[in-house]
Amino acid sequence: PLYLERMGMRAIGRVLSIHHKTVSRWLVQAAQALPASSPQTEACSFIEIDELCTFIAKKNLNVGLASGGSIFGKVLGFVCGRRTIKTGKLLWQQIKHLPTMGYGTDMLKADENFIPHAKHYAGKTFTTQIESLNCRLRHYLARLHRKTLCYSKSKTMLEVSLKLLIHKLNNP
Repeated sequence: PLYLERMGMRAIGRVLSIHHKTVSRWLVQAAQALPASSPQTEACSFIEIDELCTFIAKKNLNVGLASGGSIFGKVLGFVCGRRTIKTGKLLWQQIKHLPTMGYGTDMLKADENFIPHAKHYAGKTFTTQIESLNCRLRHYLARLHRKTLCYSKSKTMLEVSLKLLIHKLNNP
């Protein structure tokens, strides 16, 4: 719980008087113990797709997110990678099976390469809910804060952190 409430691994280690690597191992074990996310089968009226920019060491990285359904705020899929067509297609593979009336994205050119044109709505007005979700993710995870000393040193730990937080947010 401490980790998902804005405390970094080193801070948790100091509070509990343990090494931060122990905290890291606990987080990996907790993420591995989570049940495989059950695929969403109910129809989503609209699915929003967006990216969240963060850093791994000194390199810029984006987290592709998809959210939608009758109750917005639920994450339907995520992928860590650069803002490329390849990363977008990986996210698309997670959500393309969901019945929906449309997909809302910001105006990222890569999205045009895999989202069907007839169902693609581009513009900031189509991503308001997922932008709010991005804000919630930044609020809960210290490593996603802007202008912070906490950052991810490995893609694996970023994925572990997101998996734990998304599980918490999707299953209140």
